[in-house]
Amino acid sequence: MTMYDRIIFAAVAAGLLTFAAPAHAADPATMDVAGIRLGDTPQQVKAALQQAGYKVTETRKTESFAQRVAVEVANRKGAAAPNPTYAGIAEIIAMGPHQERADIQFAQIAGGDSVSRVEVTIPGTAMGDAAMKAQLTAKYGKPDAVKDQGLSWHWCAPQAVKICGMTYTGGELDTAWPTLRGSTAMGANSIILEAGTDADRRLSQAFEAAVLARAPKTDRAAF
Repeated sequence: MTMYDRIIFAAVAAGLLTFAAPAHAADPATMDVAGIRLGDTPQQVKAALQQAGYKVTETRKTESFAQRVAVEVANRKGAAAPNPTYAGIAEIIAMGPHQERADIQFAQIAGGDSVSRVEVTIPGTAMGDAAMKAQLTAKYGKPDAVKDQGLSWHWCAPQAVKICGMTYTGGELDTAWPTLRGSTAMGANSIILEAGTDADRRLSQAFEAAVLARAPKTDRAAF
């Protein structure tokens, strides 16, 4: 190692020198809206909301992953389903200090409730278009795609950058992966962070595997 290499190594180790991040560093999978990230638990969500100045106004319950599995297992075995109980959290709604409304939705996974979608809306009367776009840019950087005559901004997962914001007859191409969208249309501002349909597919696979583990299909029928 040369003297120059030793100087660079020492600087990096001491935190005095950093290297530039990859060109596409803004991955929605790691972004936050009001401190909330995809995959967060209800406890983490409530802590983030409080930190951001929100007050929770409603918590909607649902069946947990384990409860849904139990119901499906009973159904496949031809048995009576367990009494319906609601141990999971489907949605948390909160109001912010400047008329913001946060709507956080959860997916029920084996490990508990996990944030799958975050939407924050701010009335246009409370925040203008220019201020909204300025804050979006400051927080998330330059969008990967701009649509609707500049009213809709998209940030996409690294694997979807080339198709970010593109549409086809069934919808938008980039929604298989985490996306973040900002909008200033119709006199209202909104930010939407979503996990994507690939996460839904993986959850369905996990659910089916959990059911089959308790109610396996037979290899031989009585005929």
